[in-house]
Amino acid sequence: MFFAPSSEPFPTSSHSSAPRLSHSLRIRLVLTVAISLLAASAIRAQNPTSQFNDLAARAAAARDQQNLPLALELYAQAEQLNPNWAEGWWNLALLNYNASQYAPAIEALNRLLQLEPHAAPAMALRGLCAFETGAYDDSLRDLELAVAHGAADDPSHGPILRYDLGLLLTRTGRFSDALAQYRFLAVKHDDDPDLPLAIALAGMRVRSLPQDVNAQDRELYEAAGKAGYAFLADHSNDADTLFRQLFARYPVTPRLHYFYGILLSPHDRGMALEQFQQEVAISPSDEISTALLAFMLMYAGRYSEALPFAERAVAAAPGIELAQLALARSLIETGDEMRGLDLLNQVLQHDPDSLEAHQGLVAAYSRAGRREDAYRERMVCLGLVK
Repeated sequence: MFFAPSSEPFPTSSHSSAPRLSHSLRIRLVLTVAISLLAASAIRAQNPTSQFNDLAARAAAARDQQNLPLALELYAQAEQLNPNWAEGWWNLALLNYNASQYAPAIEALNRLLQLEPHAAPAMALRGLCAFETGAYDDSLRDLELAVAHGAADDPSHGPILRYDLGLLLTRTGRFSDALAQYRFLAVKHDDDPDLPLAIALAGMRVRSLPQDVNAQDRELYEAAGKAGYAFLADHSNDADTLFRQLFARYPVTPRLHYFYGILLSPHDRGMALEQFQQEVAISPSDEISTALLAFMLMYAGRYSEALPFAERAVAAAPGIELAQLALARSLIETGDEMRGLDLLNQVLQHDPDSLEAHQGLVAAYSRAGRREDAYRERMVCLGLVK
């Protein structure tokens, strides 16, 4: 079998200061990746010589005997003879990773990915190495590609990939995408103790990694994260109880009601609206919560109530599409069709496939008696929802 490393990893040190999933799980990840996913993408040694065969066999034996220095030396010598030996680059990467030598592991993975550009396991391991070196943008690129190509589908190593990817998405402000990764873990009842903190950071829009959270704030975030975990795990009654306890304990803490609101919004817009109302009462200058409140009021047909919140959100943050949509639709429904149409067209210039904007045009044209235009926009809407 190709890419079959030893059954026992080399000894490793506890090198990361961040609260993370266990290093043993990381080792199991790369071992499983090596066995289960890269086997189908072998590049055998081309025209192997007896010298190369001897080095390859000795390298594998040293690896199996857990003689790390000798294995690394022999694999490197073998690669000098045959730089197209993908198995050797993989083993060099794996051995260096297990020894917390991330830079040479990345170098080996770069060579492997030149040979196999779409090898998702190699992308995944390179992303984990980049994370450990603090190259977070590179790590995000690799982990996102690896997950998109199925590297997280196996339950034995999917959790660590999704967890790290969620951290990186949160760091870049892609909070909804981060929560989508954490939902996979919560549904599978992942019991990693650091997961609730990570969920809270994403849910409360905090662009930080867990290790950067102040000690005095950890209790709040961990409690919020446990409530969020319960919701993502589809334990809605438990989640509601935990969130209510949070609100009683932290009555004026920003973004707690926002967090519950965004979790509720795909399932119960009425309950979500109540949460955004309470959030805006606590934090009137929070333009995102204000935009969401305006959008929920607009969606409920409460256009006159939505209008001032939408005006406020657009004035504070003109680039928030939900605020523009809420304002446009509220203007149209309260008599200012021209300004509303102008706003909808501005949205469509940046997002031609915005279903909400096209639905707004349907409403505006219908009110104005422009039947052909309304029909055209209905057809566009039907195409977008297919």
